[in-house]
This record gives sequence, C-alpha cells and structure tokens, in this order.
Amino acid sequence: MNAYIKSMGLTGVLMETDRWSFKPALVSSITVAAVELICQLPGLASFLLIPLSLLGYGITMLAILAMALYCVIKKRPRRGASVLLVLLLPVLLWRPIAWSTDIVHIGLTVGFGAGQLGAPSKSSDGHFVTYDWSVGFAGGPSTVLIYDITDEIAVPMAQQTHPQSSELGIAEECAGRVHHLISHYYVCSF
Repeated sequence: MNAYIKSMGLTGVLMETDRWSFKPALVSSITVAAVELICQLPGLASFLLIPLSLLGYGITMLAILAMALYCVIKKRPRRGASVLLVLLLPVLLWRPIAWSTDIVHIGLTVGFGAGQLGAPSKSSDGHFVTYDWSVGFAGGPSTVLIYDITDEIAVPMAQQTHPQSSELGIAEECAGRVHHLISHYYVCSF
C-alpha cells in the first residue's frame, strides 16, 4: 500500500508531514496591507471596516494561536511555527507595510483625487498644497497630507524663512511635527 501511495505522489496529502509553509504568512501580510489601505480612505468603506477589522483581528488571532498550539501538541513544530508566522510577519513588517500603503494613498490622492475629503487647498504659487486625509470620524484626529516644495514644514516655526501666509494656516499645527513620506510629501495628525 505504501508503494502505491508513493507512486501516486499522495504522501504529503495522506500522511501529514511537518514542513515549513510561508505562503499563509505572505497572504496574511498582503491582506493586512489591503485592509490598512482601505481603512485610510475616507468614506463608508473605512467607516464600516475599521470596527469590523478590529473585531476580525481579535477572532483571527485567537484561531491562529489555537491552530499553532494544536500543531505543537500533535508534534508538528515547523507547521506550528509557520502558523505563528501568519501573526508575526505583519507585525515584523509593519513599518514597510504602513509606508507602502501611504505611498499608494498618495498616488490615489494626488493622481485621482480619490483618497481625500473635499478638494485640496493650494497656495497662490502652488508650492504648498494640503489634502485632507481624515477618515471622517467625528472627534477623530485630523490627518493632512502636505506637499511643500520648500520642505520648511518639517522645521519649527522659529527656523522657517518662507512666509507663513503661504502655508494655509497649517504651519501653526504642523510645523516641525510632520512625518516625511517621500519627496516633498509630509503627513501631519493633530
């Protein structure tokens, strides 16, 4: 019987082997990135998805931990570690995932106007533009994408040489407290 199973290539299917599998962890990371991007966009999708994702992450985490424990009990430590990677890989790659979703969000906002609330505010010379990245929750933090060709929004108000009137009233809240994304784009939450 064993010769027949081996000849048909069914050894991995019929006999549960203990092996590494990175595909579920990769799919988990891609799913986390997609959910994070959708939760950043304003509108009904993020309004519903943010609370549902918190609940879903909690339930999924408990199920994955139970599955990993089951694999360890059944003496399949590599499979159990592979299952734990589904939780750990998105945590370990959180900064690159968040940065890449922010870059995609910039592309949607600047290129298509889809990732913002309302219309962008521009200075008269066009060197300073703000986009409202707030999700739309009442009482939530205001998040603004800032395009500053002079890059002076990154320094404190006392060190700025550009006139404050060109910064559309954002400089008081964000000067020196912004997070640089790419090129002349910054994010400020207040």
